[in-house]
Amino acid sequence: MAIREKGRSKKDIIASVLRGLGILELLAAHPEGLNPKQIALGHQLHLSTCYHLLNTLETAGYIVKDPSTQLFHLSSKIRYTAHDTATFAQLVKHLTPHVQALQQSTLETAYLSLWRQDEIVLSAIVESPLSVRVKALTIGYAEAAHAMALGKAILAYLPESVADQYLVRHGLPRFTPNTITDLPTLKAHLAEIRQQAYSIDQEEFLLDVCCIGASVFDAQKHIIGSIAISLPATRHRSQVDTLLPQVLEAGRTATRALEILGYIRP
Repeated sequence: MAIREKGRSKKDIIASVLRGLGILELLAAHPEGLNPKQIALGHQLHLSTCYHLLNTLETAGYIVKDPSTQLFHLSSKIRYTAHDTATFAQLVKHLTPHVQALQQSTLETAYLSLWRQDEIVLSAIVESPLSVRVKALTIGYAEAAHAMALGKAILAYLPESVADQYLVRHGLPRFTPNTITDLPTLKAHLAEIRQQAYSIDQEEFLLDVCCIGASVFDAQKHIIGSIAISLPATRHRSQVDTLLPQVLEAGRTATRALEILGYIRP
């Protein structure tokens, strides 16, 4: 342990504090994360003692447990002076559990898109056997952002010049009679998304299919992606008031996870 007791008598030292600080140092040396057994072994702690220390540090917000791997990492409360630039793979890894949770809570197919190298890229799909699956959408799909809730939830929060460049590159092709193909109309629509904090695709990409989306932000409040569900238009009309809060909560929870991890977009 790097923490030293120099100049102090043992009665002035709180051993549990030293052990907790030692855990923080150990996690700092292993940014990939460690499980409780590895941490206990690294500091020769009884496993039960290690769990008590981890629970205390997690409650105080100094460490965070990845729900997909059960590994512990330092939180942004420790790394407040320098956020970590996340890789694309890290973002997918940490955000996919939130897509899975959204699918489970809504029973609709759920999606994740990320802003990657100036493109909006579909990055995860969690299908529901009871719900609509948009066959045109596969991992890596990077078109039609103006016609989908996933894309609009990202476009709405990009700097205007960046969004303009994106739209110039991709254009505004029509997919259905409901697709917005006029730039001023689209910009007004994106302003509405910023005001209401959610996006909806009302049969704009595919007839009889609607989507509800929410934005995801990084630790510096920059747009980094979006999370959404797709469902038949008839079910959307009858259940949107119930499903919308769940999508918004998924976006907030995903954003909070990136804040805790201190991640910023690549």
